[in-house]
Amino acid sequence: MTTALALPSRLFLASLAGIALIAVAGCQRKETPADGPAAEAKTAAPAPAVDEFPAGVLRAYVWQCADGQTLVMRNLLREKAIAIDFHDGTRRLDQTVSASGARYADGVMVFRTKGSTATLERQGAPAVRCEERRADSLREDARVRGVVYRALGNEPGWTLEVGPASKLSWTTNYGEERHDFEQAEATATTDGASVYSAQKDAVSLKATIRAERCVDDGDVEYDHVVTVESGGQTYHGCGTRLNAK
Repeated sequence: MTTALALPSRLFLASLAGIALIAVAGCQRKETPADGPAAEAKTAAPAPAVDEFPAGVLRAYVWQCADGQTLVMRNLLREKAIAIDFHDGTRRLDQTVSASGARYADGVMVFRTKGSTATLERQGAPAVRCEERRADSLREDARVRGVVYRALGNEPGWTLEVGPASKLSWTTNYGEERHDFEQAEATATTDGASVYSAQKDAVSLKATIRAERCVDDGDVEYDHVVTVESGGQTYHGCGTRLNAK
C-alpha cells in the first residue's frame, strides 16, 4: 500500500514543479522580450540634454527695430523662454502657443519671431517691426558661449574662436572645413601680442592676435588684428575681444 501511494505522489510533485518552471519562464519572457517596443526602448540612444542647442540655433540674437532700439535676446532653451535686454532692464518672456513662428509673452509684452524678422508688442503701444543683425547675433552668441576672441577673414572666408578655457575653433573655406582643438597653448610676444598654437592629427594652427585697430572689407571696425597660419598658408583678418580670459 505504501509503495502504490508513493508513486502518484512523486508524479504529482513533479507535475507541480514543471508547472512552476513554465510559469517562471513565461514571466521572464514577458519582462525581457527579444523584440518589440520595449526592447527598442532599452537599446535606443539616450535623448540629448535639454540644454543642448540644435544646429543652427543660437544662444543669443541681436535685433534692430524700426523705432531705433537695438535688442539683445538670449535664448533660454531649457526654460522655454527668452530674456531681452531693454534700456530699463531685462525682461523674461515665456514661450506660448503660436500658429506660425515663435511667440513669447509676459502679460505686458509680446515678442514674435519668424526667420530673420520679429515683432515687438507692448500694451498701449503700436507693434514695432525688427530685423535680425546676423553678424552681431553670431558675435553675441559667441560671447554667451564664453569665447574670448572671435576673428573673421576673407578669401577664403574663415572664422577663428579662442576659448572658452584652452579651446580653439578654426572654420575655413566658407564654412566647409572646421577644426576644433581642445588644448591650445597660449604665449605672449615681447610686443604684447597673444599667440595661440594648437595641433590635432595632421592639422596645426598658429594664431597671433594683436590689440590694434582693424577695418575689414566691409568698412566694419574691430579692435584687434589677427593672423592665422595653417596648412602652409597665412590668413589675415580682424577680431574682437568678447570676454576676459
